[in-house]
Amino acid sequence: MQKIAYLTLIILLWSFSQAQAVEIGFSGMARINADSFLVVTDKKGYQQGDRLGVLKTRTDAIPEFTAISIADWKHSDGQASDLESVCQIPGKSNEFLLAESGYWKGQFGRLFHIALTIPTAVVKTVYQLPMLTGSDDKIDGDNFEGIVCLEHNRKFYVVLGERGGSEAYPNGVLRIGVLDYDRSLLSWDEYQDKAVTVVAPELWGNPQLRRTISDLHLDNQGTVWAVATEDAGDEGPFRSIVYPAASVTDATHSEPLQRVNAPKIFWQIDGFKVEALAAPSVMVPGSVLSIGTEDESYGGTWRPLFAAPQ
Repeated sequence: MQKIAYLTLIILLWSFSQAQAVEIGFSGMARINADSFLVVTDKKGYQQGDRLGVLKTRTDAIPEFTAISIADWKHSDGQASDLESVCQIPGKSNEFLLAESGYWKGQFGRLFHIALTIPTAVVKTVYQLPMLTGSDDKIDGDNFEGIVCLEHNRKFYVVLGERGGSEAYPNGVLRIGVLDYDRSLLSWDEYQDKAVTVVAPELWGNPQLRRTISDLHLDNQGTVWAVATEDAGDEGPFRSIVYPAASVTDATHSEPLQRVNAPKIFWQIDGFKVEALAAPSVMVPGSVLSIGTEDESYGGTWRPLFAAPQ
């Protein structure tokens, strides 16, 4: 049975505290190269401030954050609102998809295809997210908090992670779209009835406060990792667990994903609300994943994860 591995804190790496004028918390993250990450924040449309930036990790020094500006979001709803996840398009080193959490009173629900040229980015195309249950002041509907992009049998797929923990969605759900890169088309129709339900491992102080998926990450072995969180409010306490939710099938399968049944907890991170999961940084030898947190009143933290003990 897998033992739970607790997060090893690397004190020299970047950490925010409540005493600072905290501006950055991580709601999504994707590695750009060996030591840098594209990160997104969940600022609402009416809020000012950075929506995305690049975090460069360094040896024996705090990471460096560079804000990324976008002059034109190319949509009538204006600048991004509540960005929750980001993934790199396979084979496109500087192209990414940025996903909002969903629709709010019929607005937003967008997926931005960007080309990154630090310190700016250009929106190439704006796609719409699927809408099964809209959200407003009375309804907690679709909430997509994770995304992965993958290639399977020469087709591009976009996988969204519904966070779960609501009346509409008690558990997490993976929804699959097909991306036609050359024609700039994204369709959710083919897999509309083939969503993958994800049940996170049980480790909750208060199950009513859990969220099954707060981010997703696809590793080089084809495992789709998920992080689940427990959130008692803006002052916490927080708890996060990282577990394998699904795996990419081999070329003999027509379906791109298969669920991991009865997944085990590989990492337990107490005191932090992890909302960003990505590949490791070469600046931290031996690490196997990177995490970013959105700890509300306490700001954000970037940390490496080391291999869980067998």
